This record gives sequence, structure tokens and C-alpha cells, in this order.
Amino acid sequence: MPKWELAPVSPRSVALALPERIVTNAELCETLDTTPEWIEEKTGILERRFLESHETVLDLAVEAAEKAMAAADVGARGIDVLVVACTSPDWIMPSLGVSLAERLGIETPRILDLTQHACASSAYGIHTASCLLQEPGLDTALVVCAERGSGITDPQDRLTRIFFGDAAGAVVLRRTDGADGLLSYDLGNVYSDGVRMATAWRVDQEVPTSTTETPRSPYIFMDGNVVLREAMTRVPKSLSEALSLAGVTADEVSGFAVHQANAKLVRHIGRIAGAVPERVPVTADILGNTAAASPLTALWRLASEGRARRGDVIVLGAIGAGFLFGSLVFRLPEDLVAAEVPGMGRSGGN
Repeated sequence: MPKWELAPVSPRSVALALPERIVTNAELCETLDTTPEWIEEKTGILERRFLESHETVLDLAVEAAEKAMAAADVGARGIDVLVVACTSPDWIMPSLGVSLAERLGIETPRILDLTQHACASSAYGIHTASCLLQEPGLDTALVVCAERGSGITDPQDRLTRIFFGDAAGAVVLRRTDGADGLLSYDLGNVYSDGVRMATAWRVDQEVPTSTTETPRSPYIFMDGNVVLREAMTRVPKSLSEALSLAGVTADEVSGFAVHQANAKLVRHIGRIAGAVPERVPVTADILGNTAAASPLTALWRLASEGRARRGDVIVLGAIGAGFLFGSLVFRLPEDLVAAEVPGMGRSGGN
């Protein structure tokens, strides 16, 4: 992948929206054949957030978007590009992007939904928005990543239920003057059915030519060994490739916002990438894996802790969807503003 040689683009603000309901490991173990101690030992996850049945992914997306826009001091009419990523929407149609625009009063015709990028969505969404901002006269993009992980996991499956939580994250991007902004990126993919989730019509439908076994459930399936291997291999390599293209070393990076598959994996990826532990924020301990929103929760942590200020180099990396992966390197032309998020001051740290 090349250096970024187009018009400079940089994140201006980042915001999160979280459900109020906190689900502890002990609560999950009331219906799962496991223990809180086992979950914590294997994953480092202590709790996660779940939407209530009457709450929607759209509600979370709207809240995150409004906070990000307010933090960046931009109104609905100032949004030129809207990219929305979600693998667990309330509806396949109507479009979540169009629904969000309607709720917020955004009038741009440049609306894009990313529906199958899952945990890699933030990297691809920010890259896509940055490309769309190259059109003359455009200045500002809003990228929103929202997920209802609790809705796509089998309540009886301890192999998936313990990981996922619900959240939304939003970033406002702006074209900038000068050389700072997006410096480089790395994107890649490799096919695997180690992570899969069938549509409703596909369940129990035999397809003789398919290389993947017939699905018996609409819930997500994950082969833990495959996911672990790919994440530990692809993400550090992608981070390294992007940093090399930018001419930056790991020691020069102020913060790494990487996919929060689980707390232990985040820390391990940081070590492989050569990052100082305190520069790799962990949110999976209190939020679990929030899929598309996941790296944005870590980006928010960097900004809120003062590790995303003017002149700082920050890196975002993600992997998901069997498998898409990617990394983005930014040198910030101005401070990244973190909107206030109640309840996010209790992280277990690094």
C-alpha cells in the first residue's frame, strides 16, 4: 500500500455511546456453563454493555454521532460525507446510514453503509471517508460504527456470548492544511470461514457446492484458534507495514488504537508490535468486543488521556469478518477532542 499522497485528512473528534445496562461475568454465568473466573482468566473481560430489548442500534449511532459533531463544533449541514458501519443493524433495510441522516438532519447525498466489514469497519470506514473527501469543495466527514453484539450471539454459547458487547463510536474527519494528517495505510484480506454468520434464509439450506458447512443457527460462529492466529499475525504486521510507509517507528507513536477482541489479545498484539504497554489502551476489559466500534473505543481512550495531541502520531488497527484487516497512521495537526462518556473512567488499564 502507498503513502497517503492525497489531500491531508485527520480526525478532529471522537465520541462513544454506551448502553446503560452493565452485564458482568457473573450474570452471564447464570445461563452459561462456565465461571466468572474462567472468563476473566481466558479473556481479561470483566463486563460488557447490552442494549435493552426496546433500545436500538440506531439510537446508539445517533448519540455517538451527535457527541462527535458537537465536540468538533460542526452541524448537520456541515457534514459532506457520511460513512456508517454496522454488521448487526436493526433492519437490513431501510439503510442505517439514511436513517441516521434523517434523525440528524444531515443532507449530504454521499452516504455509504459498510455492512460486512465487522470488526475491521473503523479502518475501512475512515479510509473510505478520507478518499471521498478528495472531491473538490468537500471538507468534513462523519464516520459512525455501531453494533449490537448481544443480538448476534447465541445466549447459550459460551464461546461467543462472553466476548461481545454493544456500543457505538463516531469520528469527525476534516481535510487539513499542511502535511500532517493521514500519513499512510495498509489494507489486506485473506479468506476464512473461521468467523461466519448466516442470513435467515441460509439457515438449514443445503448448498452442495459450498465449502462451508450448512449453518444451523443465525448466530455468529467463531473458531477461536483461527481468530487468535489471524489476529496475532495480521494486525501486528499491518501496523508495522503502515508505520514503515510513514517513516515512523513504534517508539515514536503516542498511541495504538487496536481492535479490542479481548483484553489479553490487545496486550499481546501491542507487545508483538513493539509498543510500550501504556500506549496501547484497553477497553475490552469493561466493554468486551464491540466489533465495528471497538478500535474507536481505544481511540477515545487515547484522546481522553492526552495521547492524541497536536503533533502526536497515532495508529489505528483492526481485523474482522473472515478476514479483512487494516491500519492507518496519522500525525495530528491539532488535538483530537474526546467527547465526555459517563462510566468510562473505570478501565482496568493496561
